[in-house]
Amino acid sequence: MPYKKVSRTFTRLYVLALTAVAALSILGQVLVQRLLSDHQTDSKIINLAGRQRFQSQLIAKTCLRLLGNSVPPDTVRQVQILRTWLQRWEQSHQTLSQGQLSRNNSPEINGMFARIEPHFQAVRTSARRIAVGVGQGRAANQPLADDLAVLLHHEPIFLQQMDAIVAQYEREATEKVVRLSRMEGVLLAVTLLVLVLEALVVFRPAVRRLRETIIALIEAENNALQMNEELTALNQSLHETREELMHATRRQYVRRIEAQRLRTAYVVQGQEEERKRLARDLHDGLGQMLTALKLGIENLGTGAELAPVTARRLADLKQLVSQTIGEVRAISFNLMPVVLNDFGIASALRLLTSQVSKNTGLSVTFSTNMEDRRLSHEVEVALYRIAQESLNNTVKYANAKSVQVALTASRDKLRLVVADDGIGFDMAELRKKRQGNTARHGLSYIVERARLVNAKISVTSAPGRGTTVRVTLLAEEEGKKAAETIGDES
Repeated sequence: MPYKKVSRTFTRLYVLALTAVAALSILGQVLVQRLLSDHQTDSKIINLAGRQRFQSQLIAKTCLRLLGNSVPPDTVRQVQILRTWLQRWEQSHQTLSQGQLSRNNSPEINGMFARIEPHFQAVRTSARRIAVGVGQGRAANQPLADDLAVLLHHEPIFLQQMDAIVAQYEREATEKVVRLSRMEGVLLAVTLLVLVLEALVVFRPAVRRLRETIIALIEAENNALQMNEELTALNQSLHETREELMHATRRQYVRRIEAQRLRTAYVVQGQEEERKRLARDLHDGLGQMLTALKLGIENLGTGAELAPVTARRLADLKQLVSQTIGEVRAISFNLMPVVLNDFGIASALRLLTSQVSKNTGLSVTFSTNMEDRRLSHEVEVALYRIAQESLNNTVKYANAKSVQVALTASRDKLRLVVADDGIGFDMAELRKKRQGNTARHGLSYIVERARLVNAKISVTSAPGRGTTVRVTLLAEEEGKKAAETIGDES
């Protein structure tokens, strides 16, 4: 597109301009830093050269003191001082003449050090001989006097030429500063020129194109505003239509869900009624007949003496009848425990946990804070079935050692918790099985039971960490169910 081509062109020009400015800045910094690094040793070199003059004068004065008319009382100390200053003077001369503090001395400096070298050697040789002779106690020796004369002859010449060297160092340092100043001026001029060229070549065309673009955008905005007003009116109409459709769909969906829930509730209520009838028939009919049969068998054993084989068979038959009565009672209790209708959910759960613990050997504990509180029949049945199914799953699959069942009521909530310490299971794997419609360990039954009474249910488990089923029912939902139940009974 044209605007992309223009954008790329200005981008390249802008990058090129910035690169030029950056390159000039970097070049200036490199050159300035290089010259500054050369200047760092100039003051040290000038200071060291100046000290050479002072040290040569000190050496001459010390030699005069040692070879004077009167021998100083601290001759040994003066000789040591002479040797120390002589050593420092020689080291400083070597450092300066070889250019060790700077990269290299200039040809002028090297020529001046070549001219001063004979005088330096004459002063150094004479001073050394004087230090050695005085140290050996030959202060009045004629050769030492000759050495002193040589030293005094060359030392002024050394001072004069050393002054010339110091002046040359100062001139060269000044020239470096002048060169640095000129270089900075040149770099500044080039940088300003580049900035001017950027303003003419890059920014001025960019401003012109930007002005044209803004004018085009304003026109497009006016057109867009006009179209937007039209689209807003259409959108408002579509929004109203969509809201009406959504409300109609939501109402239809809610009615369908309520109808489905009502049908399911009727089916469950019918199942519970059928269970209650079967439990009553088993208890009142078959249970009574089995009890009568057991009594009859017991009466047979109280008559005349029976043969041993007959007595043993009669005892086996009595035991079988007792077991059958126990199975009938268990089936009747599982179908619909009488204690649930007579005494409520707390008593029913306590009896259920006691029987599960007795029949399976598990350590099943039950705790509650609502001993005398009754709930609606529908809620009590749903909570009982959820606890019953959870315990069945624990017995069948969990391989647990203990189970805790808790029924607690607060001001606004009712909660049922069934927790075991079994092997647990992988929740992700369970979801896959549920999607594949495979075995679900009764969890779908539990979820459906909770949904019928508008309860919230959560199942947490992990391999090796047991399983916990939590059912939470709001107090207002429980009250609503109780009102519905009362209305149905009336």
